[in-house]
Amino acid sequence: MQQIMITIFLFGAAALEVLVLPRVTPFGLFPDLVLGVVLVASALEGMRAGFLWAAMGGLALDLLAASPLGGHFLALVPAVLAGTAARQSIYRSALLPLMGIVGGLTLGYRAILLFVHWPARWEAWLDAGVTAMLVGILNLIAVPLVYGIVLLAGRLGVRRAH
Repeated sequence: MQQIMITIFLFGAAALEVLVLPRVTPFGLFPDLVLGVVLVASALEGMRAGFLWAAMGGLALDLLAASPLGGHFLALVPAVLAGTAARQSIYRSALLPLMGIVGGLTLGYRAILLFVHWPARWEAWLDAGVTAMLVGILNLIAVPLVYGIVLLAGRLGVRRAH
């Protein structure tokens, strides 16, 4: 049951990120929800659960966005590692370290996805860099919301998927 809840949650976030938000947000700028979920889940549940969330979230994004399979998972791996490192934080909660590193993670996530798609024109690289910086700010704002949702799901019985 827990794995089903996690799968539904991730596919919902991926569907929102790929199918809804690009059409309703101004300038097409929206937070990377699955990146936030994987980052927070890794911080709360550990590396093993983080890799499972990254695999499922990456697969959902790849399928919904018609991207090369494995590209999003590869881009989500640094979020798992950073979330796991934030778990060892000196703070009582992992939220502050996560908010501190999400901007850099966004740049890395977007760079990996850019290399997977490898656009030919230099304007696409420049546009992707500016977009990554702006989305990094949105991700910073979204992390506390995602943190609360994942924490609530954990308290409602959606625990580690082994």
